[in-house]
Amino acid sequence: MRVKCIVSYDGTRFHGFQVQNNERTIQGEIQKAIKKINEEETVIHASGRTDAKVHAVHQVFHFDTQKRLPETQWKRAINHFLPNDIYILDAQYVDENFHSRYSAVKKEYRYLLNTKEYDPFQTNYIYQYGRSLDIELMREAAKIFIGEHNFASFCCYDQYGNTIRSLYHFDIEEKDGIIIFRLIGNGFRRYMVRHLVGGIIQVGAKRIQKEQLLEMLESCGQKKCLFKAKPQGLYLQEVYYEED
Repeated sequence: MRVKCIVSYDGTRFHGFQVQNNERTIQGEIQKAIKKINEEETVIHASGRTDAKVHAVHQVFHFDTQKRLPETQWKRAINHFLPNDIYILDAQYVDENFHSRYSAVKKEYRYLLNTKEYDPFQTNYIYQYGRSLDIELMREAAKIFIGEHNFASFCCYDQYGNTIRSLYHFDIEEKDGIIIFRLIGNGFRRYMVRHLVGGIIQVGAKRIQKEQLLEMLESCGQKKCLFKAKPQGLYLQEVYYEED
């Protein structure tokens, strides 16, 4: 039986999603919880990985099990064994052809930035930038990235990884001093969202011009973006599948 789960988590006290020796990770905590139900080691497969201190509103993972619980009980059973900074929002049986990562067609990330005075209560959840930014300049610069591009200059590159991605939306809104960056694409490489947002922030601060971002993009990795937004304001908002 294959179980699909939607999970939300506060990434503040985690060393990222993927299991790592001697580190607290989201995958590690979930697998420990499921092991107590299945009474055997169980590996979960996620739609993607998030880095240390990055949060998720709707992350998706699946796992296979021989345990025949009623579908409605999986959510309650897993949550019973999870720490209070991870919560299963939904659990359901799916076809064995479903894969959390390979069946996904789009992903949505959001990044939150505070332009007002430093707020110690929000420092783990909203990047405390503390200065004004030119929203219109940033919106114009964001248009550069819409469409299919080689994003090698804006992600963690390795010789075996494909860095060509399609970005469908890069929206920027401001409300009460909080700027929300919303990115939707068919996939994102490691650090890609943080580099894109980091570069756009530099444009909004008038430290660089949008033409410099375009040069980086067109260089296909020859000119690297050195601006990387902090992880605390980043959220994996949604993972989309064909049936959604």
